[in-house]
Amino acid sequence: MRSMMCPRGYCEGLSYLPLIMIVLTLETFILSYIFAVSRGDVNPYFPYISDTGTKVPESCVFGQFLNMAAVVALCTLYVRYKLVQSIVQSEEESVLKLNKVAFIFGILSPLGLSLVANFQETSVEIVHVTGVTLVLGCGVVYEFLQTAISFKMHPAYNGLRTCRIRLVISVISLIGYITSLVSDIISRRFGLPPTERLHWKPEDEGYAAHITSTVSEWATAFAFLCFFLTFVADFRKVELNVVTKVNVRHLDESYVTYDDDVNEESRLIA
Repeated sequence: MRSMMCPRGYCEGLSYLPLIMIVLTLETFILSYIFAVSRGDVNPYFPYISDTGTKVPESCVFGQFLNMAAVVALCTLYVRYKLVQSIVQSEEESVLKLNKVAFIFGILSPLGLSLVANFQETSVEIVHVTGVTLVLGCGVVYEFLQTAISFKMHPAYNGLRTCRIRLVISVISLIGYITSLVSDIISRRFGLPPTERLHWKPEDEGYAAHITSTVSEWATAFAFLCFFLTFVADFRKVELNVVTKVNVRHLDESYVTYDDDVNEESRLIA
């Protein structure tokens, strides 16, 4: 059954985690865009991603799906962290330290994604902008850190092709993020007031900067998804287990440690 659903074994191990995150994110973009454009809440030509989830009912879809994507993304980041920690030998201290730093920056990105999902720009702008900064800014840093880790793991633990692909995606993400940020500042300074930013027109001052910013944001978002896609091949070889330690003989007892504690190892995922 599993081989029928996942041809060529792409869902082996924990490879389904990044795939689920990518599918949830794409569904969010597509559904919220369709709702927002069909209702006339935004212009169809490259609105900001979060603009498509500003008004009801698309905001409900946008928030629900992005919250789920954020949880799965956090799980994916944790598995990547444990993968590197497990496969790299203890003497590779620089890689292990870099892996911890990358994980810290990584978990800030799903946190930002949750803020973007739950705090619309037109309602609580400062929180929304903070979320966007965490998603894109920390996301770009995470990509470069993971790329550096991949190069350090070559050739002992991974191939050079993967390193180069991740480097190209990271550079594209960085260029897209900087371009989007600078263009957004320009469009906000010379463009429409906040109450009209969902309905830009070609004749509006600052329209070119606005379109440059939105296109760059979409490009950065898809670059992030492509980066997570590079984890799929690695996650196919991973299983994650949890060790259960019972410190009491009866669940009504106080916490007591017995010498003959029973440890049971059971599968957490996979």
